[in-house]
Amino acid sequence: MNISEKIRKYRKDAGLTQEQAAAYLGVSAPAVNKWEKGNTYPDITLLPALARLLKIDMNELFSFREEMTELETGQFANELVKTAVEGNLDAAFEMAAAKIQEYPRCDSLIYMAAATLDGVSALSDIPDESREAYKKTVFEWLERVSGSKDDNIRYSAVYLLAAKYLNMEEYEKAGFYLEQIPDVQTIQAYKTLLQARLLLHEKGETAAAVFLEEHLLQTAGKMQSCLFLLLEIEEQNGKHRKAEEIAEISEKMCSLLGLWPYGTVVPRLLIALYRKDAKQSISLIKAALEEMQKPWDIGASPLYDTYPHKSSGRLGNSFAKSFITDIRNKEEYAFLRGNTELEVILQTYE
Repeated sequence: MNISEKIRKYRKDAGLTQEQAAAYLGVSAPAVNKWEKGNTYPDITLLPALARLLKIDMNELFSFREEMTELETGQFANELVKTAVEGNLDAAFEMAAAKIQEYPRCDSLIYMAAATLDGVSALSDIPDESREAYKKTVFEWLERVSGSKDDNIRYSAVYLLAAKYLNMEEYEKAGFYLEQIPDVQTIQAYKTLLQARLLLHEKGETAAAVFLEEHLLQTAGKMQSCLFLLLEIEEQNGKHRKAEEIAEISEKMCSLLGLWPYGTVVPRLLIALYRKDAKQSISLIKAALEEMQKPWDIGASPLYDTYPHKSSGRLGNSFAKSFITDIRNKEEYAFLRGNTELEVILQTYE
């Protein structure tokens, strides 16, 4: 925000009219109005009194802050997601770029924008040309904060970069970033428990429960991803019985740990695709698309009944579009293309 926007915002936050602000500063109400429109600026001698009236310091008044607060970053993330989900992904990227230009040294903002818009764009049905442009921007932002002084931001950025280069089969670059990630999982697990105990003491049972439930949900998601990959490895190695046993474990875990029910379909679908079983693959693709249309009621599980984000209906619709795009374009689905039954199913959800 520029100084005129800040004067208007903080005057309103203070519950003052332009007339009241003018009376306090010894100027006319039209003068305050001109400041807020950006037509003129306050006299330099009025600035200390103006900052006191608005209950901010001079750095804030002149936008000298280099970092957004955690609350501001969170609110801006919600704005980005809302804009993108409503179908205006270009506008969301433009919003993020403008905010990063305003706070060029705010690593938390840059990483949040990259991770958030990367996830949303991956689930959006967009032209390949646009997808490549978005991907380039996300890479630029992630690489920009891969040297951040904040360990959490740095490690999160290099992890995403490593994962992306692996998916692109650029193994040298993936290895470069993986080497920068320390193996501190055990320490982090103990830290999480200590943080939960501290929250319990300082902020009470609800705050501690929300913190633990969020970490449990994240950990469960990582476990599920590990099982999916292990299943694929065993199937590739010809250990079909072991792959089926892992699929059964994964299905049970999905239910026990309250994960998105769509995840119960994935293990059997992976097996069917590897075995090029067209009949089973099509049946499971249909089941997966049906599950995606159902909102994931996270709070239905007793493990997450305190967790604030209760439903993800919109995510399922976006995920379905991305899933259909994969079916039409990725190599592992090539043996199914041209199948009339599959085409009817896909058209139903497009």
